[in-house]
Amino acid sequence: MSEIAVSRIAITTTGSAGSAVGSGTTIPINGFLLDVYIDYHGSCPNTADVTISDAVFGNVLVVSNSNTDAWQAPRKATCDPAGAATGLYDLIPLNGALTINIAQADALTNCVVVHVRWMTP
Repeated sequence: MSEIAVSRIAITTTGSAGSAVGSGTTIPINGFLLDVYIDYHGSCPNTADVTISDAVFGNVLVVSNSNTDAWQAPRKATCDPAGAATGLYDLIPLNGALTINIAQADALTNCVVVHVRWMTP
């Protein structure tokens, strides 16, 4: 039976103002990505970049130059049996941990907290 699971990843950044970085990983995920909620620290600058990547698909979500809390639902493009784009999108299958990288931020504890939700098969 399917279920919706959630993981919370708090990322602390280190470095100089405007160029601090940090990273974190989720637990191994076996399922389909539903959405992510990006929650920025109140002092995080609007130059912050958040990149969520998967070992198979590469970048799943990139949010650049932002400090606005947001709920995102990334999807992948689909194709027909001949490989032609259909113009439709589908859930992203996952079979491993996601990596979350923060760049161009300030040095902050819990600079960005990412909530990841997925559906297990």
